[in-house]
Amino acid sequence: MIELQDLYKAQNYLLRRRDGKVMKPSDASQRNRYYRCLEYDHDQKGDICLISCGMERCDPGVNFGPELRDGYHLHAVLSGTGILRAGEKEFHPHEGQLFLLKDNEWVQYTASLNDPWRYCWVTYNGTEAKRITEKLGFTDGVYLLDSTVDVYRFFEFVIHMHEKPQMNFINDLRRRGILLEFLALAMEATANGRPERRYEYSPEVYIQRSANFINQNYAAIRVSDVVEYVGFTRSYFSTLFKKHIGISPQEYLTLCRLKRSCELLLYTDLSVQDIAARVGYEDQFNFSRIFKKHYGFSPANYRKNEKSEGG
Repeated sequence: MIELQDLYKAQNYLLRRRDGKVMKPSDASQRNRYYRCLEYDHDQKGDICLISCGMERCDPGVNFGPELRDGYHLHAVLSGTGILRAGEKEFHPHEGQLFLLKDNEWVQYTASLNDPWRYCWVTYNGTEAKRITEKLGFTDGVYLLDSTVDVYRFFEFVIHMHEKPQMNFINDLRRRGILLEFLALAMEATANGRPERRYEYSPEVYIQRSANFINQNYAAIRVSDVVEYVGFTRSYFSTLFKKHIGISPQEYLTLCRLKRSCELLLYTDLSVQDIAARVGYEDQFNFSRIFKKHYGFSPANYRKNEKSEGG
């Protein structure tokens, strides 16, 4: 397990105050030598933007606020406990929990005197930030959630963000990717105990994406793979697919394979056995049987007839 002191040995991390000003050595010792933060442009534009990330081992009784915060500040408590006052309520986050400071809301949080907390955090904003936050489970009035995954996994993400602190486009892309992984893990970690929505998208979107998935992967998949991709039960997916497409998923997969096999028969000199393998049939005879059932000809006769008519 990665410990905080492993990170503190590195020399190339930015050391900043919460107000964004670079700390001088004397300032750092006065505040807390166990504080590390990377801070970025607060006026970034985009669907989801990383504003800051860091970790802190708080001294007993260290207090922040009351203050109005910009952006969404998601914390993972690694150890200890503290008090969070938000939304006119008081919470007591402890190890293994996630707590959130919400955009444009007054908040105050204080480390315990007897068992002060250690936590890591990411701050994010953007046009999709509110929607993502609600999907995490932090709806109106919710500021604290249990994590069903090891909170040190969040800490490792933050460490990876700090590994390359230099401000350049490549590192910005890398940190944005890690932010998305952080939020995805948080969504997974807080899923238990929340009502599951059957649809994240409309049924039409699921069916269109599943059809595209079949079109692009017909030679290497079965219907069970498509079912896993969309996340439905097989019976429910089959009913929904047939309602929107008019045929079953298995029939659609077969048609995709047969359509491609016709192209290969007409425009290549590949053997029937090779064509069968290329469109997803391990057994040449099974392929020929299905082909003849659909077109009325064996693959070899189809090739012969089509080429003679075209020639």
